[in-house]
Amino acid sequence: MSVKILVVALVLGWVTATAGAAPVSRVLPWLHPFAPAAETSEATPSVTARMAAWRAADPSCSATAYGGFAVTAQITAAPAGPETVLASFTQGVLVLDAKARLIASAMPLACAGSADELVGLAVGDAQIGEPVIALAVTTGGHREAATWLVLYRVADGVVAPIFAGIVEDFTRDQSRLGDVTLLRGALVYRAPSGVRTLWTYEATQHRYVEVGIGGPGV
Repeated sequence: MSVKILVVALVLGWVTATAGAAPVSRVLPWLHPFAPAAETSEATPSVTARMAAWRAADPSCSATAYGGFAVTAQITAAPAGPETVLASFTQGVLVLDAKARLIASAMPLACAGSADELVGLAVGDAQIGEPVIALAVTTGGHREAATWLVLYRVADGVVAPIFAGIVEDFTRDQSRLGDVTLLRGALVYRAPSGVRTLWTYEATQHRYVEVGIGGPGV
């Protein structure tokens, strides 16, 4: 057995043994252990109206009707106070400082169908040395859809994605669940198919990189 495979096996064994005791976000049940500093699953039209000062919403996208999310938490090292994170399907993610000035942003999502909507937004500790923004979003239609979990970091005026994976998929006949287990400097991603992969956080690249893979249930 190679060292790489042995490390993956040990990590996945630790994940299986500890998953039951791991704290889970109320709005992001696919992500653990994760104790958010702030979280919400309540979308309001007032958020999209607020975001319109920087980026207009797309009225042709069905997700726009649901509005957007807003949470307040300390994301950067700025001493002025906590930041506000705003998220909308067609306006992306905006981060405002304590004086309501835009300091970072991410591009919006592409509309895919009638099932498009934001599911949950949180800010918390992913054990990589800085806070992360976690956003769950469903894309697709009523025949087929998928819920994605995206993790972002904020730096240099950008809300940059550092990991993205499908954590739930739906067809007319069934739905399948996946999850993301956070480790110190790494994560284990279990796709809805059951396949697990190990990802490490590469500080030089500022993102998670896949390093190992196993079959369903490994």
